[in-house]
Amino acid sequence: MARLIIKSPYFKGGGSSGKSAAGYLRYIATRERVELLPDDRPPTHKQEQFIKELVRDFPDSKSSASYAEYMEKPTKYHASEFISSALEDHWPEVSQFEAYMKYIATRPRAERVGRHGLFGDADTVDLEKAMTELSEYPGSIWTHIISLKREDAERLGYDNAKAWQNLLRTHRNEIAAAMNISPADFRWYAAFHDEGHHPHVHMIAWSAKPGQAYLN
Repeated sequence: MARLIIKSPYFKGGGSSGKSAAGYLRYIATRERVELLPDDRPPTHKQEQFIKELVRDFPDSKSSASYAEYMEKPTKYHASEFISSALEDHWPEVSQFEAYMKYIATRPRAERVGRHGLFGDADTVDLEKAMTELSEYPGSIWTHIISLKREDAERLGYDNAKAWQNLLRTHRNEIAAAMNISPADFRWYAAFHDEGHHPHVHMIAWSAKPGQAYLN
């Protein structure tokens, strides 16, 4: 049975949080796909030091599957997978620290649809317009991360952007209902990242009416 992993952090919106949400949108939209070539060499000193900083700043990251894989087999490949996962899972906090942002800026990797990998209800998404929309939004903005293990993603056909796009579009009203948002007020964008062991999709979701959405 496939194991689906879902995380739903959020930004409160408005001010610096709104800008962080806009930055997150650009990141998931322009991150290049990872090269799926396992590297079994030992992790670099820089990776080891960065992982120490990550688990110190974000202790909950040690409970992730990617951290367990890194601890079981500490290689450059698993180190890279854990670092990517931890940074994305803690974006609201990460975006406040210059050192983390500098690291992210040097690690571009999303299967692109045209100039970027962003998709939503519309066939085309204007990235700059979407970023402005998020940066000016005063309410809470959720950043769902939905992932599968590589073998499950390939078996089920969810190892590409089009499959996730079709899935999210088909079930967008159900997702809206789960977030207590009227389908007419539901707003979302997403991007697929073809990560090595855990292909995943990032879905940014919010309500056109600030204060309407919540997760119980």
